[in-house]
Amino acid sequence: MSDNQNIQPLNEELWQFPMDYPIRLIGNAVPELRDEVQAILLKHFPDFDSNNIVVQPSSKGNYHSIRAQLRFENIQQVHALYADLKACEHIKTAL
Repeated sequence: MSDNQNIQPLNEELWQFPMDYPIRLIGNAVPELRDEVQAILLKHFPDFDSNNIVVQPSSKGNYHSIRAQLRFENIQQVHALYADLKACEHIKTAL
């Protein structure tokens, strides 16, 4: 990920755990993007159903938007997930 990518969770002090969170990612439109995101999500959420990953291409086809609903148990889980997402070269933004 480049230095200008937004990958930090915001307003952590307002979060109450456990919590459901709709994560949204924007990444390069490459064939391996979905598989890389799936692997990261399964690493942190072993019971995650990969069929719940929604991928939508951008209007010009250069990027894909990825959505998934996650259940975080604690803030450490949030930080670990975002660190792995940040390390993925094809992800541009994680919200």
